[in-house]
Amino acid sequence: MPSLRAWRVREVTGTVPVLAWAAFHLWEQWAAFAGRDAWSARMSRTSHGALPIAIELAAGVLPVLVWMALDVGLRRRGHHEPDDLRMATAEDPESARRLGLLARASSWIFMLFVLYHASWLWLPKLLEGSEPLRTWTVLRGGLGAWPHAIAHAVGLTSFAVHTGASVPRLAIVLGWVSAPESRRAARLSALIVAAGLLLLYAQLAGWHAAGRGTIWSM
Repeated sequence: MPSLRAWRVREVTGTVPVLAWAAFHLWEQWAAFAGRDAWSARMSRTSHGALPIAIELAAGVLPVLVWMALDVGLRRRGHHEPDDLRMATAEDPESARRLGLLARASSWIFMLFVLYHASWLWLPKLLEGSEPLRTWTVLRGGLGAWPHAIAHAVGLTSFAVHTGASVPRLAIVLGWVSAPESRRAARLSALIVAAGLLLLYAQLAGWHAAGRGTIWSM
């Protein structure tokens, strides 16, 4: 069925920003644990120039727009989620319904956060140049201000919830899990990954905003 294929494409597309966000930020931001100079050197190689900007747009912004279009289109045409996807978050139908609503809301917040985050940091690079010092100044001067701090707190939380929901859904559409036991294992694995990523990115956000970590000193 065309709608079933569209739901599968939606799930795969919704995972791309998670993988791109995690891979890019883990690679670039991990250098922060070695100090500001190491982070600046890493950022100079990965966040500046035409190719990194093009990759950011292709792997981050484009999948978000495709996911939004698919989600709106499927629901406007009355195509309901397949039963296996609807039960991805829990085995109990009512719990699955409620958690599914939470997951969808979090997914939309995360997708909008990606667009906001990319516009805030990457649009100036396109218009004004991509020197590493410029990005550091924007992060250091803006991430601690309450509008950006609140947006990132909400965005990173939604990122964690979206990740926790996306992993078992992706495993289902790819045919990796089917039995209740395997779905529970996928949910537990997703929860561990999501919690670890949230902890790491919250720590690094505090380092950018105030020169020290949010959870432990660095």
